[in-house]
Amino acid sequence: AGNLTLYIAAPSSLMAILLGMAVGGLLMTTTRAVAIIVAGWLLFGVQFSLEYWGLLLLTFVITMAALYGMGMVFASVFLLWGREAWHLSNLLQEPIYLASGFYFPVKALGYWAATTASLIPLTLGLDAMCQLLFPANPTFGFLRVDLEIGILVVLGIVFIVASKFALEYMERRARQEGRLTERRR
Repeated sequence: AGNLTLYIAAPSSLMAILLGMAVGGLLMTTTRAVAIIVAGWLLFGVQFSLEYWGLLLLTFVITMAALYGMGMVFASVFLLWGREAWHLSNLLQEPIYLASGFYFPVKALGYWAATTASLIPLTLGLDAMCQLLFPANPTFGFLRVDLEIGILVVLGIVFIVASKFALEYMERRARQEGRLTERRR
């Protein structure tokens, strides 16, 4: 038993519920990111630049907003398929990490592969943050930071708008097929 029935029965929109979950997730992710940076600095002596800390924070928040927008689009798949969508999520996790530059700079993939991977907000967000933290390292830098931030803003808007329509469509379809408990208008 999950919480989907409770979310549907709540007198608020699914986007509002997902936004609340996203804000909670953002706080936890921020805490983990700060802990990892501090641990890397203290335990391993990693040297990084905080010269652009404001831009770094802005990039982080914009990246997370775009990722949560993308997540809300995929939430509509969970709404329709239920727990079966979890398998799809697990299937895509490692390829996304690989393509997004999680394990190595995305620039190493080559221009066209990196451009395709840039449809995933994590790709541009990680590359921009690496450029800001390690400005002297030439292995980073698929695109200029300002360009990556601009693309992330566009991706965030596109994913959030798409999620609104996708969630409404999937909720309406699931209700018509009788897959959800009808408790609200």
